[in-house]
Amino acid sequence: MANKFRVIFNYIKYKNVGRFSSREDILTYQHKKIEKFMRYLKANSTYYNKLLKQNKDFLSLPIMDKVTMMENFDELVCVDISKEEAFEVAVASEKSRKFDEKLKGITIGLSSGTSDHRGIFIASQKEADIWTGTILARLLPKMKGHQEIAFFLRANSSLYENVKTRKIGFSYYDIYKPLESHYKELERTKPNILIAPPSVLIILADAVEAGKLSLDLEKLISVAEVLEESDEVRFKKVFEQKVILQVYQCTEGFLGYTCSEGTLHINEDIVMIEEEDLGEGRFIPIITDFTRLSQPIVRYRLNDVLVHRSEPCPCGCKFMALEKIEGREDDVFIFRSINSGNPEVKVFPDLIRRCILYVEGIRQYQVIQHSHERIEIRLQYNQDVMDQEKLVINSKLVNELEVLSNQLGFIRPDIIFGIYYHEIDKKLKRVIRL
Repeated sequence: MANKFRVIFNYIKYKNVGRFSSREDILTYQHKKIEKFMRYLKANSTYYNKLLKQNKDFLSLPIMDKVTMMENFDELVCVDISKEEAFEVAVASEKSRKFDEKLKGITIGLSSGTSDHRGIFIASQKEADIWTGTILARLLPKMKGHQEIAFFLRANSSLYENVKTRKIGFSYYDIYKPLESHYKELERTKPNILIAPPSVLIILADAVEAGKLSLDLEKLISVAEVLEESDEVRFKKVFEQKVILQVYQCTEGFLGYTCSEGTLHINEDIVMIEEEDLGEGRFIPIITDFTRLSQPIVRYRLNDVLVHRSEPCPCGCKFMALEKIEGREDDVFIFRSINSGNPEVKVFPDLIRRCILYVEGIRQYQVIQHSHERIEIRLQYNQDVMDQEKLVINSKLVNELEVLSNQLGFIRPDIIFGIYYHEIDKKLKRVIRL
């Protein structure tokens, strides 16, 4: 059961991002937190106790990933829970679609993310309360009156249900059920805050435009998937929002949030970010969450490609600011180079997206790289596009990719066209490398 005083304390604590007046303040704060965190791990994690005896310097600790974490789960965690029993509870919850069961007072969740490896995340009640206070502070810093939240996601969790208070109503909507079946309940509860992945928001936007659903929202929050610029523009128009908020969260922690100016900031009072530089402002984040005590997240390498914001955010927050989350590292396209001295050319997802956005008449799309020599473009055209015009659109796309290949110096692959179809039970990915 949530400790409301702890939730309120952390709401007040994390609400004031202005308590850091400079980057130096943030780095000093992180340094103290990391030192304390390392002492805790040495005393409570068998896995890190062994490593810290060999590596006294934090930066000499090995980089962690999901596979390594799952292989060492039993020794790594700081609670008396085994991987086997955690998986058993998590899988049972997924199958029953009931997500309120805990194991020894610990919330258990199953995650596959956008990669192929299953993962387990755990959180104590104290961590759940801290998360609740933090997420409310970052997304609802000026809470007035009653807030009614509608939450769409693949799986619910007692972590999310923790948000419920006297002032906050919370309703979970299972995306494995037909979305149409939720419309009456949405209109009955009249949410003023909607939280959902872009793949769900696309369908809800279609319903609003068709007159099948009426929503009056104060906030729209995008979660779990990359928010494409074209989708963001549409959501602002359909749902009448000045800013589409984003929550950058994964099983490894609450990493970032969108401020009132629409900029995505990293929660640097919760996590420390090391950067694996990719050039041109892009980087892979390596995160350490010094608030997670039951399941340590230490120098954990994500697969995300992030892009730095080139100018300070006008909101005044000193936390790291991002231009965008570009996508997954394993969805960077790789083509044969025309230069024999450089056999391969990497093409980031945003460059592929631009080829699509430069061509009018496309409603939905997905670009899939099957091999160096072949890509597939799946399209849903605008309703007023005639069959003959579709051929013209396809031809323009081929030309855009031809221009890109000349600019970057790769051999343009064969391009096949298919029909775009939406799978609601899978994460929406516009650019995919198989």
